[in-house]
Amino acid sequence: MGCFGDVAWIRVEGAGSHQNSDRLRDFARRRIADGTTSFVIDLANCPTMDSTFMGTLTALALELKRRGSNTAGIEILNANERNRQSLTKLGLQHLMRIDETGDSWQEERELVAENLSRPLTTAGLDRQERIEMVLEAHEALVKANAENRSRFRDVLEYLQRDLESNSA
Repeated sequence: MGCFGDVAWIRVEGAGSHQNSDRLRDFARRRIADGTTSFVIDLANCPTMDSTFMGTLTALALELKRRGSNTAGIEILNANERNRQSLTKLGLQHLMRIDETGDSWQEERELVAENLSRPLTTAGLDRQERIEMVLEAHEALVKANAENRSRFRDVLEYLQRDLESNSA
């Protein structure tokens, strides 16, 4: 993760999942607080994404939209066919630009490849925080596309019950 001017660049190493969604969310929140309105999500080394990770991306896109970002918002680079299909199936191509041709950000791609560093680490989330994060991600997917409600109804109900039982 890093920045090129006012663009935050996030290169996902390994599967995009509930296990690393908190790092994405926390970095994005810090960047937005500092005024960043454009994010590049580089999936060159990301073979798959789960719904929590895609929901976290969606929550980021919705937050940028809510803040009136008239710039790039989120652009997805280097997505394999599976990841492109996953994003499209959930209707997220309307919130994020997906570079299908590999033409975007050529100079920056080379700089990222030359300057990769160790992934960010964060303090682990406790059970309650993890449930809240996963619930927030799935709620964002539903907010972005009403058709996703039927896809994630069971997940949302389970997480809501789990959240309520943990706070009791």
